[in-house]
Amino acid sequence: LLGSCLHLTLAADAGGGGRDGQEEVLKVLRFSHQVSYVNVDTSTHQGISRAKNLNLASSGLADVVISPLLHEASSLFTPTRRGRMFTIFRHPVERAASLFYFIQESQWQQPGTRNDQFAHITIEQFYKDGFAENNWMTRFLTNELAKEELTENDLDIAKEVLRQKCLVGLLEEKGETFERIQTYFGWRPKNEEEQDCFEKKVEWAWPMKHKHPEIEEGSRAWRLILAANKFDLRLFEYARELFIEQGEKLFHQ
Repeated sequence: LLGSCLHLTLAADAGGGGRDGQEEVLKVLRFSHQVSYVNVDTSTHQGISRAKNLNLASSGLADVVISPLLHEASSLFTPTRRGRMFTIFRHPVERAASLFYFIQESQWQQPGTRNDQFAHITIEQFYKDGFAENNWMTRFLTNELAKEELTENDLDIAKEVLRQKCLVGLLEEKGETFERIQTYFGWRPKNEEEQDCFEKKVEWAWPMKHKHPEIEEGSRAWRLILAANKFDLRLFEYARELFIEQGEKLFHQ
């Protein structure tokens, strides 16, 4: 959405493939639908290290850096080229279900990446047997992706990172969320075409939408997913509080 509608240049995973991602000089690659990427991969440790060595931040080529490795990606920035973070929260059960069904359909059931163990497993059985990740967002914010058991202290740290460092958005309030993001970062549509594209995707053609069975609240599957994500649920509830608080303090709502 930021790339295809607002035509911002992104640093993400897509720009680091092929020969372009091996070059010793940064450049902007223009893909289909007028989306532009810097030739780096900020989704991996190696890719972030390369981007840092090539001075991605000081180059000024990227408007947005997208990465699942928060703490490593933060090393890309400097005192004179500082970053500002935003994220969009989703209820942990909805996020977990969406991820499970997307991977099952796009990988485990496909010939080239088929996994017979998981191709037709139910989400309930997947969580019951302990195959699923747990508390990913809390781990992401605290850089504790490999830690066996999280603690209350980890949750407190994650909350503090959000409070001090992050503009918080909510998927359930995506219209208001993107209005805030545009205001905060100054990323406004430049013409009617960009405005129409933006409104269409936010309102009814959300690009990350993936149809899948819904998990009924209170069902066994719902309870199993929550049991594995108890810290993420509390973090999500805190994010909702911050969303209201930031609306009052930053946007005078």
